[in-house]
Amino acid sequence: MKNRFKKDILALNCTICVSIFLFAISDCRADIPPKIVKRFKQIIKLIKEDKVNELAALTEYPLKRENPLPDIPNVSGFISYEHILFDDAFKKKILLYNDSVIFEHHGGYGLVGGPFDGDIWIDENGKITSVNYSSKKEIELRKKLTEKIQSQIYPGVNSWDENVLVARSENLLIRIDHTQKGIRYVSWSKQRPTSEKPDLILFDGVEEAEGTEGGWTWTFKNGEWTYIVDDVEMCETPKNCGLFLTLTFNGSTKSTIRLHEIK
Repeated sequence: MKNRFKKDILALNCTICVSIFLFAISDCRADIPPKIVKRFKQIIKLIKEDKVNELAALTEYPLKRENPLPDIPNVSGFISYEHILFDDAFKKKILLYNDSVIFEHHGGYGLVGGPFDGDIWIDENGKITSVNYSSKKEIELRKKLTEKIQSQIYPGVNSWDENVLVARSENLLIRIDHTQKGIRYVSWSKQRPTSEKPDLILFDGVEEAEGTEGGWTWTFKNGEWTYIVDDVEMCETPKNCGLFLTLTFNGSTKSTIRLHEIK
């Protein structure tokens, strides 16, 4: 994060923020349901004992993996991938588990604190919904897949620090990437291969988290046009959730199209 205050003010604010954070952590851990504690103990035990089939049955699918790694689609996919997902280093790490590291956030429960940094999250039903740990093998696999994709993309846009999103509509393919020049938006029109020069390249995007409930927005300017990509996770009806690209001209909405994430 960029420094926003002078050194003396920053020090004071950091002290206050740490106190508030620790209070929040304590408060969020005070009333963890016994069934959640029991389920985490079960999950830790299954990982330790390599009981992959039982672990797979406790997982919600698809289980997301960082781009460009494919998501784990189902039980059989989990079973074949588990040795990459949970390596020996992680199995040593979970030996340090204790019940105090369980953290509640908006109905989800994660391992946060001590050696953990949100490594595993489960829902109120005890299903694994997210694994944020990346093993050495998975990091190497992601690097190889990235290099393969970069070798196939138009040279002017085949470099990035981290891919944020790849999505398609009926007539469009877009990429959003973190690059050394900032957040970049790239798009190709229908049926044009990514090996060709993109139709549109925009830099200086703005990335915003949509509150604490989840979801992200990326905004890019192109003269009087604005390209807004919304990843909506919280909504009243399923049709309002998902990925959307909205185009505005001088603040007036001209079109909104649904996107489908691809890898």
